[in-house]
Amino acid sequence: MSLTVRADPSSARRFAVWVIGPWVLLFFAAMGGLQYLRHAEYVYLLAAIVVIVVCAGCILRQAWARPAMRALAVVLALLALLTSVSMLLQWGDFERARQHALALAQTQLGEIALWMIARAQRTWQIGLALRVMAIPLLLWLTWQLGRPSVRAQFRPRR
Repeated sequence: MSLTVRADPSSARRFAVWVIGPWVLLFFAAMGGLQYLRHAEYVYLLAAIVVIVVCAGCILRQAWARPAMRALAVVLALLALLTSVSMLLQWGDFERARQHALALAQTQLGEIALWMIARAQRTWQIGLALRVMAIPLLLWLTWQLGRPSVRAQFRPRR
């Protein structure tokens, strides 16, 4: 059994921090795709498949995927911004729901309603935090993919 060693050390692929972005997007798109398939939301499923294909091309460092990933990252950052603003406009809804549940506080139904409202609010807060964190990360990925040193890591199609 012989061991082959590359003669050209520059041909070895080095670790690049920017690659983490497409991997994370790939993960979320795959999870979302499964959800959309389960609920028969085919337009969203198609969008998730497009994201998966672009992420896979970017991870494989295909030249066509770099501009596509840059555009996709900007679109996703804008979408995250718009949904964050939309979520912030609903800030007071939890307090109103809590007030309605307190009116039922004498019954067991009121306790269950308060618990469900608290759980929904935690889910809302986590979703908002993830969207807010995603905006600068997606814009950073867009910037990274435009740098000449990163551009040189992509190979044209054969």
